[in-house]
Amino acid sequence: MPRKFFRRLTPNRHRIVNQPFLRPVAQFLGDPNLWHLNRRSVSGGVALGLFLAFIPLPGQMLIAATAAIFMRVNIALAVAMVWATNPITIPPLLWLAYQVGATLTGWTLPPPAGGEMSIGYAMGQLPHIWLPLGIGLLTMAFVSSIAGFTIIRLLWRLNIAAHKRRRQAQRRLRLRRTHSQQRR
Repeated sequence: MPRKFFRRLTPNRHRIVNQPFLRPVAQFLGDPNLWHLNRRSVSGGVALGLFLAFIPLPGQMLIAATAAIFMRVNIALAVAMVWATNPITIPPLLWLAYQVGATLTGWTLPPPAGGEMSIGYAMGQLPHIWLPLGIGLLTMAFVSSIAGFTIIRLLWRLNIAAHKRRRQAQRRLRLRRTHSQQRR
């Protein structure tokens, strides 16, 4: 079931390779492993995308696509997962990353004089908060990457087990019907 869902959402490999603006890199994009939806490529793409989502670099999507090519994981999922951090989610995630980093390093930011937090105050404190923020972002990148990888692998396994149980139940039902028809 998840494979059919993802297959509908992901672009066709042949259509991508034949795009005129992608001709210089088409030889790298033609690798079927970059577009297959299997346990390894999906979990790897999710892990890579989540890791890069918490590394604040310009061009995160391009970096995710390039890294996916080298790691041979699903490009579409790696690029999509980078959007876990977007303009709406980044402020609370940066605050959370600072809190995680401050907890790990023991550093705290003194409260503003007026008691009200502002962008100007935060920018003025940047020399003091870069280390806890960086450690928090790296910690969150590793944790979210490992969690995403593990959750995808677990869900994939559970889906396969459920599919196997359904198939076995159908097989038993067919056998019962066959036996009941033979007895008549």
